[in-house]
Amino acid sequence: MENWDELTLTMLKEIITNKQVKKLREIFEEVNIVDLAEMAEQCTLSEVLFVFKTVKKEVTADLFAYLSVDKQEELIRTFTGPEIKSILDNLYLDDVVDFLEEMPESIVKKVLQNATSEQRVEINTLLSYAPNSAGSIMTTDYVELFEHHTVEEAMEQIRKQGKTAETINTCFVINKSNTLLGSVSLREILFASEDKEICEIMDTDIVAVTTGDDQEEVGRIFQKYDISVVGVVNSQFKLVGIITVDDVIDVLEEEATEDIHLMAGIRPVEGSYLESNVWEIFKSRIPWLLILMIPATLTGLIIEGNSAILLIVPSLVNFIPMLMDTAGNAGSQASAMVIRGIVVDDLSIKDFLAVLFKELRASFMTGLILFVINTLRIVIFMPNVGIIVAILVSFTVFLTIILANLIGGLLPLFALILKIDPASMSGPVITTLVDAVSLLVYFSIAIAVLG
Repeated sequence: MENWDELTLTMLKEIITNKQVKKLREIFEEVNIVDLAEMAEQCTLSEVLFVFKTVKKEVTADLFAYLSVDKQEELIRTFTGPEIKSILDNLYLDDVVDFLEEMPESIVKKVLQNATSEQRVEINTLLSYAPNSAGSIMTTDYVELFEHHTVEEAMEQIRKQGKTAETINTCFVINKSNTLLGSVSLREILFASEDKEICEIMDTDIVAVTTGDDQEEVGRIFQKYDISVVGVVNSQFKLVGIITVDDVIDVLEEEATEDIHLMAGIRPVEGSYLESNVWEIFKSRIPWLLILMIPATLTGLIIEGNSAILLIVPSLVNFIPMLMDTAGNAGSQASAMVIRGIVVDDLSIKDFLAVLFKELRASFMTGLILFVINTLRIVIFMPNVGIIVAILVSFTVFLTIILANLIGGLLPLFALILKIDPASMSGPVITTLVDAVSLLVYFSIAIAVLG
C-alpha cells in the first residue's frame, strides 16, 4: 500500500483518468475526506462521477456532504434514482436537509422521490422549521434510552441505534411519552455495573433548546456550558432531535460572517467571496451606500450653512477631516465592543445605564488625552493657526469623542429594542451619524468663540 500523504490534485486526476480503481480506493481510505473534497471541487463532473461509482458508498456520501452547493446540485442532476437513494441512506439527515435547503425545487423533488416514506417524513419535518432555528439544524439520528433500561440493555440499544446515530458519546434518556429526562455519557455507562438502571446514573441537570430557538442562541448555549451535544425539544418538552458541536461551529462561522458584513454596511452574501458573482457583490453593497447618502447630505448642508465662519477663519477647514475621522473611529470602537458584548457576554437593554456610565468615563479619559496631544500638535506643527484655534479644535475633539462613544455604545442597545441585528447599527451608520454631530459641535463652538 502506497503512502498518500503527498497526494496532489494532479496525481488524483491522473489516477482517475487511468481508471486505477485499487489506488483510488486506497486514497479514499487513507486521506482525510475534507482534503479530498477540496480536490474534488477542482475535478470535472465526469471525474467526480467516476469516484462515486468506484469508491465505497458510505465514503462517497461523506464526500458529498463536504462538497459545495453548486457541485452537489451538479451531481444530483446526473445521479440515477439508486445513486440518490444510496446518498440518502448513508448521510445523516441534518446533512441531507442542509443541502436540500440550498437546492432549487426540481432538485428537492428529485431527491424526495427517491427517499423512503420514513425519510420523506423526517426530511419534510426538518424542512418545515423556520430558517436559522434550532429545528432547522438538528438531526434526528441519535441514541435514546429509557429510564428503566439497565446498563446491559442500554449497551444493546447503543449497538443497535449507534450505527446510524450522529454521536454515541452522549445518549438521551426519555420516558414512554418521549419526555426528555436527562442524558448519560457512554463513559458513565461503560464504567457502571450491568444491573444498574440508567435513571441511577443519568444526569438530570438538563441543558436543552427548543425547535424555535434561534441558531445563534444555540451557539451561545454550547459556549456557555462547554458541551458537545444538546437535546432539542418541542413545546411539550418531548425530545425531537439533537444538535452536535460540528453543526454549531458552522452556525458560529455563519453568524460571525453575517455580523462582519452588517458592520461594514453589506447585506450578507451566501457562500465564500470567490463563489459570489459580481452581481451578488454589487447587490450586497449598493443598498447601504445609497441609504447613507441621505445623512451624508446633512453633513454637506451643515458645512454649507456655516460657510460664513469659514470665510472669517479659513484655517478651520483644515481640521474638518481630522475631526470627522477621529469621531467616526471612536464611535466604531465603542460599537464594536458593545456588539461583541451582546454576542458573547449576554449584554442587553437592562445594561443601558452600565454601558452609559462606562462609555462616559472611558471617553472622558480618551478625550482628555487627545485634547492635550492635539493642542501640542497644532501649536508645534501649525504655529500660524494660533493658540485660540488650537484649543477650540482640541476642545471639539474632546466633546465629539464623548458624544461618539455614547452614540456608538448605545445605538446597538437601541437596536435590541427595535428587534434588529445590533451589527447593523455600526460601521457606516455610526460613522455617518457621528460625522454630522461632530460638525455641529465644531461650528457651534467656533461661532461662540470666534463670532
